[in-house]
Amino acid sequence: MIADKFVDLYARNSGLRDKLVAERDIVLTYALRSMLEFGLMEELAFKGGTCLRKTIFGTTGRFSEDLDFTLDTNEAEDDILIRVVDSFNLENYGITFKFEEYYKSDDETSFGGEVLYWHDWNAAGRFRLQVSLRERPTLPADWRALKLQPYFRYLEFEPFRVRSLDTIEMIAEKVRAAYQRAKVRDLYDLHRFATTPFDGELLRRLVVLKLWQVRDPFVPARFFEKLRGEQYDWGDLQRLVRASERIEPSEIVSTVEAQFASLRELTGLEEQVVAVAKGGRNKRLAEQLREEIKELAAIGRRDAP
Repeated sequence: MIADKFVDLYARNSGLRDKLVAERDIVLTYALRSMLEFGLMEELAFKGGTCLRKTIFGTTGRFSEDLDFTLDTNEAEDDILIRVVDSFNLENYGITFKFEEYYKSDDETSFGGEVLYWHDWNAAGRFRLQVSLRERPTLPADWRALKLQPYFRYLEFEPFRVRSLDTIEMIAEKVRAAYQRAKVRDLYDLHRFATTPFDGELLRRLVVLKLWQVRDPFVPARFFEKLRGEQYDWGDLQRLVRASERIEPSEIVSTVEAQFASLRELTGLEEQVVAVAKGGRNKRLAEQLREEIKELAAIGRRDAP
C-alpha cells in the first residue's frame, strides 16, 4: 500500500477536507487490481461514481466510495459471485481485504455487501461493493485505461485497464438512479455529463428500457419535476469535491434540465414500453426497443470521426 505521506500529499493536492476519502480512492484502485488478477473483469462491467472518476472524468470528477458492477457473462452466476468474494478475502500489496458478510437479494436482482480492509496505517477501512444481476448490458462493454492520477507513480504495479459500461449506458444508469432516488451525487454526475457531447435520442431509449427492466415506467415530466422539487443533501457532496469548488444547486439543476431536454418527448415505441413497464410484460416490445438502441449506437460508431 502507498505510504501515508504520499496519501497526505494526494489529499492536499486534491483539495479534500477528509484524507480518508483520498485513501479510499487509492484502495479502490488496489481492489480493482485484485479483481483483474482474479479474471473478474471479463465477467463484469464496471459502472457508478468510482468508474466515472477512474475512467472518464479523472481528477476533475468527484470522489466516490463504492464499487458498482453489472454482471456481463454467460457463466454460472453463483460461480462468478464466489470468485468476487474470493478476490476480497486475501492480502494484496500490503492491504488485507475481508468480505465475509454479503447478500444476494430475495428477488436475485443484486449481490453485494461491505468489504473490510486494513493496512499499516488504517486498521478500519471499508467500502461497499454491489453487482447488479437484473439485466446484462445493452451495449458492448469497453476496456478503458484508468485516468492518470498523481499517486500512480507510487503504485507497486503498472496502470491497467478495466472493463466498463459504454459511456452512454452509464449516463442512462445515472438518469435511472436520479429518477428512482434522491442522491445529490447522481445529480452532480449528470451535471458533469452535461458538459460532454452525447446522443440524446439514444440516451432516452436506454433510459426507458432500463426503467422497464426494473418495472418502473419512465414519465419525463416526473423526472424534471423531481429535479426542482427534491430536497437534496448538498452537504454530502461537499466532502467528495475540492474544498475550493463552489456548489451552486440552482445552476446544477438548470444545466441538467437544459442539457437533458431530449428526455422530455417519447416516441411511439417508447410510450408503448412505458405503458407495460409496471407489470414487466410484453418482452417483445422491450426487445424491439433494445434492437433500436443497438442500431442507433452502431450508426453513431460508424459516423464518429
